[in-house]
Amino acid sequence: MYSRNLLYLPTVLSSVLLIGCKDNTIATSRGEADAVPTRLSGGGATFIGPIMQKWSSEYAAAHQTEINYSKSGSSDGVNQMTDKSLDFGCSDAPMKKDQVEKAKGKGGEVVHIPMIMGAVAMAYNLPGVSSLKLSGPVIADIYLGKIDRWNAEPIKALNAGVNLPDLKITPVFRSDGSGTTNIFTEYLNKVSPDFADKIPTSTAPTWPNIGLGQKGSDGVASHVKKNAGCIGYVEVSYAKMNDIASALVQNSRGVFVAPDAVAVTAAGEWAMTQKQTTPPYSLHELTYSLTNADSDKAYPISGISYGLLYKKQPSMKGKKLVAFFTWATSEGQKYAIEKHYAQLPPELSKKVAERLRQIEFVD
Repeated sequence: MYSRNLLYLPTVLSSVLLIGCKDNTIATSRGEADAVPTRLSGGGATFIGPIMQKWSSEYAAAHQTEINYSKSGSSDGVNQMTDKSLDFGCSDAPMKKDQVEKAKGKGGEVVHIPMIMGAVAMAYNLPGVSSLKLSGPVIADIYLGKIDRWNAEPIKALNAGVNLPDLKITPVFRSDGSGTTNIFTEYLNKVSPDFADKIPTSTAPTWPNIGLGQKGSDGVASHVKKNAGCIGYVEVSYAKMNDIASALVQNSRGVFVAPDAVAVTAAGEWAMTQKQTTPPYSLHELTYSLTNADSDKAYPISGISYGLLYKKQPSMKGKKLVAFFTWATSEGQKYAIEKHYAQLPPELSKKVAERLRQIEFVD
């Protein structure tokens, strides 16, 4: 009796194992099992880089979907999304008309999704100066080469009682196509007629012979940190990560404001009350100019980083992509403060959710 049962047991176990393997194979082939990770590829803006890294790790752990994001500049993000070498791109500058037309020929309508709001900080390396005030016109003149010493009268006038050194100013700017540069030049165009005459709002302007170009926000921050006398514009996370001082910047109400989340939120809330009539903002749903906001609490060099994707998406991967965007713009916003960003206003988050529901999936 015992021998018959022992002989029978391996047969039963084999049948159970085979059934289990068969069921798993069927589930995987139908795309019904979440056990197999999905990999989504994105890239572009460095502005969003620090929080995208956080989102990627948190989302992969909870949803078994890997987000591979490459920081290469907003212009590169637009180009690679357009050419479909990436599943999505990120840019701090909405797509221009010629970029929109090119994308239509490649894959149709492109949707802009506000992902996060942040400040473009004026990071500086000035030995002995822990607090510095700057105005838009002074920043413009620095980047035009008209102010080239730290103890120049226009800077001294804003910083009474501060011992400013007689040190050459070296402006640092982005050498790659950059949405951060677009936000920065957009702001300076609004506050300085002289700057607007010479340098248009652009992701890749032609700078006068004033300083040094560096690739990526990482490059700008690293160069400023290592070299006394330098000033550069970076998303504030990069200044914080590199322990670099950031200037208070005078806003449209005359108030000197730090590049923090509260001040960015104020700029975002103001922007949502304004009808966007100027390209490229007028070309898209849910794109807003946050620069030089008319609010006494607003930081004047603020902006939004957008996720870019085609409205028509391949069914399986497209649904995973929309799920990630939905999570990042809702639950994922809770990571904003620790990474020195500002959360999307609730009203904007609702509009984002509605826009994402309009994505079309095709087999």
